[in-house]
Amino acid sequence: MIKDVSKGHTLLVKGPARITLLEGKIDVFGKIFLPEKEESSSAGINDVLIVPSAHSYPIYALEKSVLEIYTKNEDNLINIEENSISPIWNEIKDSIIKELKQKSTPIKIMVLGISSGKTTFIKYLANNFLQEGLKGGYLDSDLGQQIIYIPTTINIGSINDFIISSENITSEETVFIGATFPKGSNKFIVSLSCRRLLDDYIAKNKDINFVLIDTDGWIKTEAGILYKTFFIKSVDPDILIIFHDEAIEELQSIEKATSSSRKDRKIYLIKEKNKYFYEKDKEERRFLRQSQFSKKFETFRKISIPLNHMKFIKVEFDKETDQTFEKDIDINELVNLPYHYVIIGLMTEKSELIEIGLLFTINIEKNYILLYSNLTYKQQINVKKILLGSLRLSTKGNHQGYLYL
Repeated sequence: MIKDVSKGHTLLVKGPARITLLEGKIDVFGKIFLPEKEESSSAGINDVLIVPSAHSYPIYALEKSVLEIYTKNEDNLINIEENSISPIWNEIKDSIIKELKQKSTPIKIMVLGISSGKTTFIKYLANNFLQEGLKGGYLDSDLGQQIIYIPTTINIGSINDFIISSENITSEETVFIGATFPKGSNKFIVSLSCRRLLDDYIAKNKDINFVLIDTDGWIKTEAGILYKTFFIKSVDPDILIIFHDEAIEELQSIEKATSSSRKDRKIYLIKEKNKYFYEKDKEERRFLRQSQFSKKFETFRKISIPLNHMKFIKVEFDKETDQTFEKDIDINELVNLPYHYVIIGLMTEKSELIEIGLLFTINIEKNYILLYSNLTYKQQINVKKILLGSLRLSTKGNHQGYLYL
C-alpha cells in the first residue's frame, strides 16, 4: 500500500512489514532516510527498511513523505501527530554529545529501567553519536533479549554503522552464561563478566569516545536490587540514564545507592511515561528468543568429539573474594542428570570461547561426546573444556527444560 505521512507526524509500524521511502525524508531511531535515488546524510544509499515480527519502528517524517508498505494487517500502522521520540530524550542526547566532545577519555553510559524502551533509547543515542562523528561500542548484557548475538550470552561490539536492527552490529567478544535470566550466582557472574568486557574493549580501542551499556529489566524484588547495585558497582558507568517510576520502590533504592556510591557520576532521570512505547508480551519475547536460536542453529550439524581428557565445567561466584571461578563437574554424576540438549560453550584450555552448541550424548564407554554445533575440524581439536549452561533447547530453538547443577 502507499501511505502518506505529514511533516512532523510519526507512523508507528508493527512488524512484520517492509517499507520503501518513495518521497520525502524520514528519521528512524536517529538514522535519516532519503529515497533510494538520493543520498542519505547519514548512510549513503538506503536499502529497504524491514520491521521484524514482534517489533515496532517509529517512522518520523522530517518532510512530507510517501511510503510503500507491505504488511499483513493495516491495523499495524498507527499515525500520530507528533514525534514519538520524547523531547527529554533529545535534551539528554544533546547534553551527552557536548560532554563527549569535551572529554579525552571514553565515557561509559548505562541505561536502566523496567521495560521502558532502554534498547530503543540506546539505538537513538548510538545513531546520533555516529552522526556527530563520535566513535564507540555497545555492551549488551540482557541475557534474554540480545540485540548483538543470541540469548544466554553477553556481548560487546563496535558501532560502525547506524543501528536499526541486530543486523547492524556484530559481537567482537562474547561471554557465554548459558541462561536467559541472571538468577542465583549468575547476577554476579554477568556483572563481573561485563566489567571484563568493558576493560578489554576500552584497552583495545584507544580512540573511542563512549561505550553504551544496555541492561535487562529485572529490578523488582530484593534480588533485583542486589543485582542492579552490584552491576552498577562492577561496570562503574560515568553516566546513568534511568527511566524513573515513582511507583517502583526498588528502583528508588537503586537510584539512592548509586548516587551515593560515586559523587561525580551524572544521573539523568526520565520521569515521563513513553506513551508510544511498544512493550512485548511474554509470547512475543519467547518467539524472539526462539527465532534467534533457530537462526543460529541453521548452520549446526551433529559432531562427534573424543572424550579423552575433556573437562566439564560450571562458572561459580566466590562471595568472599568477589571473583568468579571454574568448578569441575564430575562426568559420572553429569550422565545421571537430564543434560540432553543443554546449551554449552565450547572452550579452549585457556577458557576462550570457540563456539556455542547443544550437548546430545556423553558416551563414557566408547569415549566420545555427541553434540550439535558448526565447529570446523581445527576448532574441534582445540576444544578442551565444555562450559555447561542451564537452558535445554531443541535443534529448532524451542525450550525443552533446564539442567540444574
